[in-house]
Formats: sequence, C-alpha cells, structure tokens
Amino acid sequence: MKFELEFFDEFIKKECRKSKKLSPSATIPDFPKKRLLIEQEVDRVKKSFVAHLFQVENESRFELFIQHHQAHIIRLADKVATAIDKESLNLNNISSAPTRLNLCKVLLQAFEDLLNYIEAHFTKYFDQDQKIPDTYAHISLKEFREKLESVRKVFDEKEVDKKFMDIVLFPVTQFVNDPEKQSITFRRLIYMKYLLKELYSLSDKPNFSEAVFEHLFYLNFNSYHFLQFASAKIRKEVELLPTMAAQIEHLSLTLKKLNQAQVKPSFGLKVSRDSMKNLLSNWLEEEIHFIEKKRQLTLMIPPGGIKAENVNDFKVKTTLSVSQLAYSIRLLKDSGVITNENRSELIRFFSKNFSSHQVENISTESFKGDYFKFGRAAVTHVQGILTKLLLHSKKDE
Repeated sequence: MKFELEFFDEFIKKECRKSKKLSPSATIPDFPKKRLLIEQEVDRVKKSFVAHLFQVENESRFELFIQHHQAHIIRLADKVATAIDKESLNLNNISSAPTRLNLCKVLLQAFEDLLNYIEAHFTKYFDQDQKIPDTYAHISLKEFREKLESVRKVFDEKEVDKKFMDIVLFPVTQFVNDPEKQSITFRRLIYMKYLLKELYSLSDKPNFSEAVFEHLFYLNFNSYHFLQFASAKIRKEVELLPTMAAQIEHLSLTLKKLNQAQVKPSFGLKVSRDSMKNLLSNWLEEEIHFIEKKRQLTLMIPPGGIKAENVNDFKVKTTLSVSQLAYSIRLLKDSGVITNENRSELIRFFSKNFSSHQVENISTESFKGDYFKFGRAAVTHVQGILTKLLLHSKKDE
C-alpha cells in the first residue's frame, strides 16, 4: 500500500527544520497558499485512508498500514515541535500573521486533525499504545494540573487518608510533576483523564472515601501500591474480629462482593498486568485458606491437653484418587448438578470434607490443581464409575 505522508516529510524539511536559520517571527512567503496546501493534503490523506479500507483484501495489512501512518504522524509532530518554543504551542490561537511560528502551528494542527480522524474512524486499528506527540503532552499538562487541583480539594474536604489520596492520584501527579520523563501513551492519557473525571463525579457521595475505594476496582486501578493498601485495610478489619470463624466469614463475604463487582471492559492502569479484581481475589483466597488451616490446627489441639471428644473431623471416605475426585466434582458442577457459583468455595469444601483412598487430608492446592487440570486417566476412570452407576440404577427399575 502506498505511503501517504511524503508531502509532509518534504514540507517540513523545507519549512520547519530545527536547524533552519529562521526566527519564529520570520515572515513566510506565500503563507496563505502554503496553509491551503496543508489543509488540502489533510483532506486527501483522509480520503486515501478510506479508499484503502475498501480496496484491501487482508485486514491485518490494513491495520499495519494505519498504525504505520499513525506512528509517522506522531514522529512528524514531534519534529515540528522541536523547532518552536513549547510555550508557543497553543494551537487554539493561530493568528493570520504569515510567520514561521504560525506555519508550524498549522502543521501541528493538521497532524492533530489526522490523529483524531484515525482514532474516530479507524478505532479498531488505532494503536492506543503508541506514545502521544510531545504537543499533546504539553497541551494536556495545563488541563491535568487544573483537574488534579480540583480533585485534591475534594479529597482534602472529605478528609481522605493522605496515603490513600497519594496512591490514587500518583499516575497523574507523576505526569504533571515531570512530563519530560514520561513517555505517555494514548491509552495512559485516556485512562488518566477518565480517572480524574470519575473521581470528581463521586464527590457528592456520602462516604466519599469508601466510594472511591470501591470504584477503583471498576476502573481496574491495578497498581501494586493500591493492592497493598487494600489488603492492609482488609487485614486490619479482620484482626478486630474475635474468632477465626468470624474472620473467615468476613473474608468470604468480601470475596463474594468482589467477585460480583463489575469491571470496565478493556480498561486498566497497567495493560500487561492482571486486573485489580483478580489480584485482590487471589489474595483473599490465600488469606481464607491460611486462616482455615490455622483453625483446623487449633481444633486438633484441645484445651489443657485433654483429648477432645466430638471434634468435627468427620470426612466422607472414597475409593477415588484426588484427581478422580476433583474431576467428579468438576463434572457435577459443569453439568449443573452442583449449582454453587463460587468454585473456590467448592474446592475448599470438598478438599476439607472428603478423603481419597490414599490421602486422608487433601490439600486445597492439590485439589484445585486437579480440578482445573485433570488427566485423561481420571476422565476414563470416572466414565467407568458412571457406567457402573447406570447399571446399578437399571436394577432398581
């Protein structure tokens, strides 16, 4: 497919090179004509993109075509931006004066127009993980500073814990304080804008701090600092409870609420990292397992060293191996005989209350592993048992 940005490559070499010895206020000959050429070329490129879409047979080739042009537009914008003073990058204020500065601004406005066009009309192919042009970062800086200040005021008025506030606002604060060192992608820019907007929208909630805490899971704020804060918060709540049974109940309820919580699709602070919902869910499961083990050990040691009677250590004994038992439970769950939604609770229950022909006390980890990764031998054995059960049931007809 044809490369569509040759005009801009040549135009920048002639008019906007950083090394070109012209001051920003230098007069450009034929300024109106050159401005018109830029605008016409933008229209031509847009039409060419659409034409390519209808002509291409291989969609993956068209995706590469769009993303290649997107990346090159960003490089061209950065090249033009280096030729002018950053304080002059206000693209909303382009005068009709035929100066070199205004010509560079017209070019930057053209590149912004093309990127917006690609994002709006070729959303499926737009690469959100490309870095934003330096002009985007500089122009966004003022907007972010103002919105960040407004959100900080809300946090202060609601007397939110400072550590929590710093964790939540860290991505935006980091960008605002040192934009030169931040290679911000379109995806990250979109996330930060949405984050500030959502935080401000929660300001009318009665319990603002708790509302923010819960909403961060919807926004998939998968920061490890937030994970540490959330787990420490839950652990503190658990430590105040008088019994291990109450602690397990509290953790299980928290896990249930978390599993039922909605998460904004295809959205997150860290794209390559697991979702905050999954990260905290795994932590809760580990905490529940740990306290359950601790509780079992406590029950095994009676007060005063006297052998305890009537301890609830009853187990259903089976002739199955651990893998065969785990597959049997999975089969009952997948076929709808067992209707419990929470698989983790099922796995803990059956590993705790059932024994195999070789293992008296089945570990949750072992049962969980065989539940999700069963072997062919386990499937064959269980099929044999099902056949045997069917034959037994026929005798009762």
